[in-house]
Amino acid sequence: MLKIFGRSLCAGLVGFGLAAASAVPVLAFDPAPQSLEAGQGFDPARLQAVADLVQGDVAAGKIPGMVLLVLRDGRPVMFKAFGEQTPGTPMRTDSLHRIASTTKIFVTAAAMRLYEQGRFKLTDPVAAYLPELKELKVYSGAEAATDGAPPPPEALRRAPTIQDLMRHTAGMTYWWIGPLNPVRRSQREQDLEGLHGLTGPEMLARLGQQPLLYQPGSTFEYSIATDVLGHLLERVEGKPLDRVLDEQVLQPLGLRDTVWQVDEARAARLAEPSRRILDTDPLAWVYTWLDLRKPPRRFSGGAGLASSAGDVGRLLQMLANGGTLDGVRLLAPATVRLMLHHDQLAGLRGPRNNVDAGYGWSLVNPVRLATGGHATPGAPGDVYWGGITGPRYMIDPAERLVVVAMFQAPSLRGHYYAVLRQMLYAALIR
Repeated sequence: MLKIFGRSLCAGLVGFGLAAASAVPVLAFDPAPQSLEAGQGFDPARLQAVADLVQGDVAAGKIPGMVLLVLRDGRPVMFKAFGEQTPGTPMRTDSLHRIASTTKIFVTAAAMRLYEQGRFKLTDPVAAYLPELKELKVYSGAEAATDGAPPPPEALRRAPTIQDLMRHTAGMTYWWIGPLNPVRRSQREQDLEGLHGLTGPEMLARLGQQPLLYQPGSTFEYSIATDVLGHLLERVEGKPLDRVLDEQVLQPLGLRDTVWQVDEARAARLAEPSRRILDTDPLAWVYTWLDLRKPPRRFSGGAGLASSAGDVGRLLQMLANGGTLDGVRLLAPATVRLMLHHDQLAGLRGPRNNVDAGYGWSLVNPVRLATGGHATPGAPGDVYWGGITGPRYMIDPAERLVVVAMFQAPSLRGHYYAVLRQMLYAALIR
């Protein structure tokens, strides 16, 4: 009998099948001490309705496939592959997916390990480690002066800090996050977000010549800041980000399928979007941007990884456990609380792009507040996020729940996150 997450698969899946079971690697989750009844608090019929919904949407061609992993107390409630990975090839539970911004939680976990080691303070100025950014200015907000000349940028009121990078208040942006203006247009034209054009030092040199969009600390805007954080970690450690992440997170947790390039040995497991999505989804350009079959010229700490549902689940379960997994402690509980569960945006303005009502922002993800217009079940302190390519995840400490959904459909990521979340909570009856 296949063993996964440290126990027999059949006992934890409540009757669900497993695609390509023989190909699934053994992932050793230590069971939590609680003894749960069969079903682990989930109603089997309601859980089956979740699978039926996904399978129905696959059959209707809305998405080519999905991998859905649901853990409670670190034990699998569902781990199932639906549909196809590529045309004619069934999706596998160990299929690899471009995880885009899910990369951020991996890189931030590595950063918080170095933070615990005293390698930097969150209040340190970014330019103390990245001198390319020591002469930053701020966009004045005007398209052009009356004589047609570009308006002069404003001086910084204060320098951006490492905390600003993590909570997206450093004044930076993504070119696609809002209407084009001179800053976003410059960022796009210079390919500052690309993986295959500029090296890390080249990207930082160009970024240092571009005005910030906002005064640091004044405004939340989801941004390229985690890429900058990754390059800062390279300077702190004196080694490339792939080695930093490998040493600080991937090796300790045994994450063998989280990679910056899907090489020939792994290419047969890479999930791709359907032709329909490539032809009709307005965000399909992300697959050209994140061409992870090619070696990157720089490691994008905000978007550059491919991974599997199992690897993402292990990282999230470590965080859900307060920083430990399989007897390995990566982070202290207090650090996990600071990283995930403290709202960092109280009183700050700014567009909360893709952030649900009733959520603030921690050092890496939206975090549920005690009050607010919540549209889905949950509890204060729960977190979620994902990536523009499609994947979504959540951690609910109150219900001891971790969910990972991997699929390649950019414009449907918000829809599936909401529907899967409301149906999974509806299935959780004790």
